[in-house]
Amino acid sequence: MKKPANLVYGADEDPPPSVSVISAIQHVGVIAIFMIYPLIIARQAGASPDQVANILRWAMLTLAVAVVLQALPRGPVGSRFLAPSIFTGVYLAPSLLAAKLGGLPLVWGMTIFAGLVEVGLSRVWTRLRTFIPPETAGMVVLLVGVIIGLAALRLLLGDVPGGAVSGHDALVTGVTIAVMIGLNIWNKGRLRLFCILVGMVAGYALSGFTGHITWPQVEQVLHQPLLALPSVTHLSWSFDWSLVIPFAVTGLAAAMSATAVITTYQRLTDAEWVRPDMKSISGGIFGDGIAAMVAGLFGTYGLSISTANVGLVAATGVASRRIAFVIAIILAIGAVQPTVIGVLTIMPPPVMAAALLFTAMFIMIGGVQIISTRVLDPRRTLVIGMGLMAFFVVSVFPTAFANAPHWAQPLVSSPLVLATLVALLFNLVFRLGIRRTVELEIDPRAFDPQDVSNFIERAGGTWGARRDVITRVEFAAQQAVEAVAEFCEPKGPLKLSVSYDEFDIDAALVYDGVALELPDRPPSQEEILETEDGHRRLSGFLVKRQADRAHSLTERGNTVLHLHFGH
Repeated sequence: MKKPANLVYGADEDPPPSVSVISAIQHVGVIAIFMIYPLIIARQAGASPDQVANILRWAMLTLAVAVVLQALPRGPVGSRFLAPSIFTGVYLAPSLLAAKLGGLPLVWGMTIFAGLVEVGLSRVWTRLRTFIPPETAGMVVLLVGVIIGLAALRLLLGDVPGGAVSGHDALVTGVTIAVMIGLNIWNKGRLRLFCILVGMVAGYALSGFTGHITWPQVEQVLHQPLLALPSVTHLSWSFDWSLVIPFAVTGLAAAMSATAVITTYQRLTDAEWVRPDMKSISGGIFGDGIAAMVAGLFGTYGLSISTANVGLVAATGVASRRIAFVIAIILAIGAVQPTVIGVLTIMPPPVMAAALLFTAMFIMIGGVQIISTRVLDPRRTLVIGMGLMAFFVVSVFPTAFANAPHWAQPLVSSPLVLATLVALLFNLVFRLGIRRTVELEIDPRAFDPQDVSNFIERAGGTWGARRDVITRVEFAAQQAVEAVAEFCEPKGPLKLSVSYDEFDIDAALVYDGVALELPDRPPSQEEILETEDGHRRLSGFLVKRQADRAHSLTERGNTVLHLHFGH
C-alpha cells in the first residue's frame, strides 16, 4: 500500500499524541452531531428527560464499541480503518414506525434484527457483488451526503416549505463554515488537520454573542455531577413480524453504505488502489452489523459506518486507525461524564448545520467518484437515474405515497430505502439479456482500431466494468490485433472474444497463423531497426505489459492469444 501525496498520516502510521488526541476530539465532534437521531426517537416515544440522558450514555458506549470493532488489527471483524460509526438516517423511518407501534422496546428489538441481517449479508457479500454493483453503492453514498446536507438546511430553514434563515443563524453558520474552509484550503500546517473542530469552537464562541447559547444553559452544563453511570433499568425488547421487511431492507442499505464508505477509505489511503478489497469490506460489514446489534442490546438507536467521518478524513488527511482507540476512550469517558453530554446538547443548530454542510460536500463527491469509476451504458445510467429520481420524489413530496398499503409505508416513506430498492430492482431487471462473453470477427486486411475500441467500450458499459481496466483492455486488444494482422501472417479472419465474471476480464484472439511472441523485455533499438521480428517482439511486449497475464498457445490447429485483466 502506497500512501497518497495528500494524506498526512496513513492508516498504519502513528501520529504524534497531540495530533491523535485533537483529531479524535474532532471526530467525536462530528459523531456528536448525529446523536440527534436517538434524541428524536426517544422524544417520539415519550421518554422522560432522565431516560433520554440514559439513552445518550448508552449511545456513546455503543459508538465506542463500534469504532474499535472497525479498527481491530486482525481477525474476521473490522475493516482495518479509522472508520467511526454514527447514528444514521437509514434507520430513521422504520424506527419511527416501530416507536409508534410498540415504543422503544420494539425499536431496540428490530434494531437487533437489522444488525443480524447485516451480519448474515457480510458472510455472503462477495457472492452478492453481481447483484449489488459498485455504482449503486456509490449512489447510496451520494444520497447519504444529500441527506446530511438537507438535514443541515432544515436546521437552518426549519422543516416547512416557507422556512427562512434568520440573520443571526446565517452569521453563525457562515463564519463557522468559512473558518473550516479557510483552514482546509489555505492553511498547510496542523490547523488544516483540525479545521472542523476549530470551526465548531468558533461557532460556539460566536453563538454566545448572538444569543444561541445563554448563560443559564452554560450554568446547567457546569453544575452537572462529576459522574453518572448508565442504568439498565430501561432495557426491554420486543419483536413485530410486520416490521421484518423494512428493517431487513434497512440492514441491506446499511451494508451497501458500509461497502461504499470502506471503498472510499481504500481509495483515500492507497495511491495504487485498483479494486475493492472484499475481505476488508466483508469484515467491515460484519463489524457494522455487530455494532447495530450492540445498539439494540444497549437500548439506543441504529448506527452504521460514518459517511461524515470519511469526509473528515478526506478533508484533513489524517487516516491513522490508531486514532480509533483514542476516540473510543473519549466516548467512554463522555458516557459517564454528564458535562460532556451537556456540551453536546447545547450545540447551536447553526454550528451543527455548518459541520454537516462541510462534511456533506466531501461525501457527495466521494459518491460521484465511486460512480464515475465505472463505464456506464444506458442500462446502468437508467438504474442510477431511477434511484436518484425515487429519492427526490419522496424528499420533495413526502406524501407522494401516502396511499400505499400500510405494510409498504416503511419502504416508500424513507427516500434512501426507496432509492436503494428501486436501483436494486432495476439492476436485476436490466441484467436480463446481458451476455457474459461477446465476440467480434475482424478482417485483418481491413482492420480499423476504432472497431475494436467501440466493441470493448460497449461490452464494458454493459458489464459496468471499471474505466481504467477497459482502457487497458482496449489498448492491449488493438495492439494484439494490429500485431497479428501485420506480423503473424494470419489465414482468414481473426476472432476476438471478451468475457467478464464480475471480478476479471479475459480476452482471447483466435487466428490461423504464427504465434505472437510475448517477451518480458522490449527489443533493443538495433533489433527493431535491423531484424524482421523486432517490431513483432515490440508489439508483443506492449501487449503483455498491459495485461496482468498473457500467454499464447495452439488449440485445434489455431493460435490463441490469451489476455487476463484483474478487475
